[in-house]
Amino acid sequence: MESIKIKPETKKKLTEIAGMLEKKTGKRVSYDDVINYLIEKRSKDRKTAEKLFGIAKGVNLYEELLNGRKEDENSS
Repeated sequence: MESIKIKPETKKKLTEIAGMLEKKTGKRVSYDDVINYLIEKRSKDRKTAEKLFGIAKGVNLYEELLNGRKEDENSS
């Protein structure tokens, strides 16, 4: 087993998430469980975002937005 250093604020946040997970599952959870939950959640969120925005992959959406606004201004 390894140990990692975290700031007290980070430990507090992990503890809050652990409490939420314990309430949700009815089981005691470890910090390892919390970290794995957060990793899994991020992975799911990323996959969902890729599905939603897959068409725009590799496109700088901010630049596209600015260009679209310039075109709108020029056509007004």
